[in-house]
Amino acid sequence: MTGARPERTYAVVVGAERYGAGPSWDLPGPAADARRFTAWLRGRGVPASHISLLLAPLPGAGGPEVDVPEGPAGREAVQEVLTRRLPALEGDLLWVFWGGHGVTDPQAHRRLFYADAGPDDRRNLDLDAWLTAFTTDLVPGFRRQIWLVDSCQTFVEDLMLARSLPQELPPGGDRLPGREQFVLLASGPGQRAANDPVRQTGAFSRAVLAALAAPDGTGAWPPDMGRLADTVLREFTGGGQRPTSLWHRSWAGDERRFDAPAGRRAAEPVPDAALAPLIGLLSGWPVMTDQNQRQLVLGMLPADLAGSIPRLGAARPDIISIVRSCRRRPGGLAALVEALSLLEPGSLEQRELAEWAERWLGPDPGGAPA
Repeated sequence: MTGARPERTYAVVVGAERYGAGPSWDLPGPAADARRFTAWLRGRGVPASHISLLLAPLPGAGGPEVDVPEGPAGREAVQEVLTRRLPALEGDLLWVFWGGHGVTDPQAHRRLFYADAGPDDRRNLDLDAWLTAFTTDLVPGFRRQIWLVDSCQTFVEDLMLARSLPQELPPGGDRLPGREQFVLLASGPGQRAANDPVRQTGAFSRAVLAALAAPDGTGAWPPDMGRLADTVLREFTGGGQRPTSLWHRSWAGDERRFDAPAGRRAAEPVPDAALAPLIGLLSGWPVMTDQNQRQLVLGMLPADLAGSIPRLGAARPDIISIVRSCRRRPGGLAALVEALSLLEPGSLEQRELAEWAERWLGPDPGGAPA
């Protein structure tokens, strides 16, 4: 890309950690990542007045201090920027960065939840619809755009939200020639994006920010986004925490999806028949009906595993989500059993858990009780 200048660049940066749905939706990291991305933009010369920073931080949310005012990340605030502020502006380049919860609906559209999404109003932004809208005269002032989205795209049916997911489409517009959108997403349809609540960062965001911060010797604006995508993909195939897949649309409009090596994503050799007894055991275990106790168990799991588990609030659906998510990760069920073994040692439930583990995971799986 040529002709873009930082002083004529605008950005919308969203980081939602706390939701109207309650503590079960808490997601430490997106607000801190949004501040980091904002700090990077400011360091490259993008004016503070050109950046809309919309956050719903948890207490203690990290990230650098920035000289950009922070607004809320609820529906009204986001819509104000998308439908009123941006259409009145003109610039060389628009960045959109979004971190938070997301799902894929039955029509394969990616949905991003606003911070004020609640149990009775799961308000969300239809990402695919807005990507299309931003190639029309709805936003005529930005021919070139970069979208970076760090969110899960779990199938909405898996979370039992399909019937309670409202749809709100952007205003229509006439398509404009010469629109260029570069889009890089942390996950493909049906996939989860790993999050590290201890470091307060998403695996995707961490890789993208590291690639942006690395000097390329050219000083070009924006950085070579094709090279950035390749760098993130290499990080994705290396060791450590990672998203399960990346989805990428280049300036030219071609798309590609890159999945983690099969060995990293394959389910454990535990049959479906083994899950029902474990779910029944945990659902009938009084200590596991307490949300705080379940959170304590998740806190003992590896951070990337714990961060990839959708939380559903009510005890039994939450337990189902925990067990199913752990099963998808090699070693995940063994890690769950090990964490559970610290609850009420010597109890009847512990003996039943040990019998389940010995039958389905083998003797002493990863330190689990025998």
